[in-house]
Amino acid sequence: MGANDHEYSGFAGILIFWLDCTPVSIMTDRDIPKYLEIGHRYKDWYKNCKQLFIELFGEEELELVCNLFAATSINTSLKSNITLFRRAYYEYKENLPIGNYLPNIKRQLQQIRENKPLTGRKINSFAQAMSGNVNAVVVDIWALRAFGEDRKYTRHTGPHAGYERSGGASDRQYDLIEGYVREHAPEYGLLPYEMSAMIWAGARIHHNGETENTYEALLRFKFNNLFGCI
Repeated sequence: MGANDHEYSGFAGILIFWLDCTPVSIMTDRDIPKYLEIGHRYKDWYKNCKQLFIELFGEEELELVCNLFAATSINTSLKSNITLFRRAYYEYKENLPIGNYLPNIKRQLQQIRENKPLTGRKINSFAQAMSGNVNAVVVDIWALRAFGEDRKYTRHTGPHAGYERSGGASDRQYDLIEGYVREHAPEYGLLPYEMSAMIWAGARIHHNGETENTYEALLRFKFNNLFGCI
């Protein structure tokens, strides 16, 4: 391989990412079957999300809604994501200034206002999956943990200074997990975005000890009064 070539290989539950014949990242897929089983009820999460968005906002608004929902997902829970999305959607439709959001969210919302693409692979993949791209693979901290990776860093500023926080995937990690899911999804009779959703849900439930709930029902409940949070 050349200096800029890369590939991955899997054996004995271990995934090794190679760069110029040198292993640079080691992950494990040992627990992936377990997470798929735990998260099996969430196979159609992205499909259902798309259908719900079309039902509530119309197909012509799908791209905007998916982009706004992805943009407001940064460092938030699902419930907070819905609340922030509703506010961002209202501001956009009413041509109001962008309100008070986390800096990373605000930058993404500005990109949308300027008709520019979202920045960052995870955010783009999330928007693509919700809009119906079956090959989209979302690699966030839960996907990293599912593959035995959890990059930690210590916050040095703000109210949580001194506490450890999980970081996002590097490009190499993203390439590895994305490639793995796209290659192995057919073995489980799944599409890549279905397998991605199941891994995400399974890892989240396993690590957080959360009881399962129907995210589609939560979305419907929260979206029932669209402008109720304003």
